[in-house]
Amino acid sequence: MTIESYQGYTVRGFAKQLGDGSFEASGAVEIGGRLVEGSDPLGYYPSFDRAAAAGIAWAKTWVDDHG
Repeated sequence: MTIESYQGYTVRGFAKQLGDGSFEASGAVEIGGRLVEGSDPLGYYPSFDRAAAAGIAWAKTWVDDHG
């Protein structure tokens, strides 16, 4: 998991390793320690870093659109 602060929110990017070695990405947005929104799976990536970055990008976009 990767965690960043963004415009007063905490955004998280998750990377779940799968059996074939790829990583499934997802993201979450929190404020004040409370989950505001979580994504469905966002896709599959060849590395942890790329999957976590996709989750962070999704969360930042959510904040830009709804925050």
